[in-house]
Amino acid sequence: MARRLPLSKLHISNRLQWARNHTSYGDKWMALLFSDERKWNLDGPDGNIKYWHALRKEPRSFFSRQNGGGSVMVWAAFSFNGQVGLAFLDG
Repeated sequence: MARRLPLSKLHISNRLQWARNHTSYGDKWMALLFSDERKWNLDGPDGNIKYWHALRKEPRSFFSRQNGGGSVMVWAAFSFNGQVGLAFLDG
């Protein structure tokens, strides 16, 4: 799980104000869709060629495919009516 910085007092205040401003939305919430996506590279992170190793052992060589190992992207969403199915996109 990725680590995130804690919310500042300003962030908390802004989020609370946004929520208070939108409490009167009523049925409009039924029309909203929240979505997010995530990409995983099969050969490791984009552009990251470093790794940790024990200093008392020889460094190991890691090889990757010439054109990369591909990736998988997952998209998901939810709304007032529940979850929208996951979508998997091969890259």
